[in-house]
Amino acid sequence: MRTSLQVRSRPAKGFTLVELLVVIGIIAVLIAMLLPALARARQQAQMVECRSNMRQVGMYLVNYSSQWKGWMFPPSLGDAQPTTNRWPVYVFDPPVYNPPILLCPSDDNPVFEHSYILNAHIPERQVTYTNTQLPDLTPSDVIVMGEKVTSVPDYYMDPGDYTGKVEFYRHGANYGSNYLFLDIHVEMQLPRPNNVGIDPWDPVEGPPFGGPPPES
Repeated sequence: MRTSLQVRSRPAKGFTLVELLVVIGIIAVLIAMLLPALARARQQAQMVECRSNMRQVGMYLVNYSSQWKGWMFPPSLGDAQPTTNRWPVYVFDPPVYNPPILLCPSDDNPVFEHSYILNAHIPERQVTYTNTQLPDLTPSDVIVMGEKVTSVPDYYMDPGDYTGKVEFYRHGANYGSNYLFLDIHVEMQLPRPNNVGIDPWDPVEGPPFGGPPPES
């Protein structure tokens, strides 16, 4: 007796249109959930890197002060000078005007490749790293450096320039910006109220006194 085997072919089963739409919908929901978390993680990483860069700048300023009787940076060496004669050249090693640590990763293409701005009140008030001359404040209260507006070329926040040059919300409305203080700690703050001196970065009341530190 001869037995014949018959093989029946079954059509391959694929996704229906409804199933495909469900999968696409699930993927879209997952992406919508993950994107804000990734954005927050990126923002946090940039905030930490910015804080680290500013802290490193502070250490260079301390090193400069040890060679200049406590003065933390040379005055009047900003964007009006050629790049070979701006204050970073005298503070950083190697002597360049645009070291990478002067950049905040949250600052997109700032003018003259620097994101930070020095407090010109410091030399005007004769405040040094070794002698603050501030009876009502501690070094942890005095701002040495903050973050500047991206389009501003200035290296110093001079009296009267507070609202035009200082970036208040580089890291968002809930965080504010990073600031370097006289004790070389870095802290993120929202804008300060103007309750002393000429502007919130001015550590004392009244007009500037004394003369500037020696030129580098």
